[in-house]
Amino acid sequence: MLWELSVYEAVHWISKEARYKIIEIMLATRSARQLALELGVSPAAINKYLSRRMHPSDQTIARALQVLYDYERERIYQVIVDDIINALSKLVDYVSNESEYLKRYTIERLNDLLRRLEENG
Repeated sequence: MLWELSVYEAVHWISKEARYKIIEIMLATRSARQLALELGVSPAAINKYLSRRMHPSDQTIARALQVLYDYERERIYQVIVDDIINALSKLVDYVSNESEYLKRYTIERLNDLLRRLEENG
């Protein structure tokens, strides 16, 4: 249950466009009906995601991450990482022009994250 909570919290920051890409990747190897069953949504919801009339909720994306096939996992996590790095990059561009303190603070936090990645990987 703890893992589900952390995944649910993490997916909140994924953009609508990345959510659509996740659904499209998963649909490459499943029917819309099968994906709907796996995600706990209706086939109509899948069609709305594909037509961009509705985006997958945090709960739907969290569920998607739980039911990925092994061969989808890397590609979908690449989509998520690229999406979050792109958003962070835009924020860094903005923040670095706001104040020297925010620039230093951002660098410190990013260095902390890099150290964590290096330690865990």
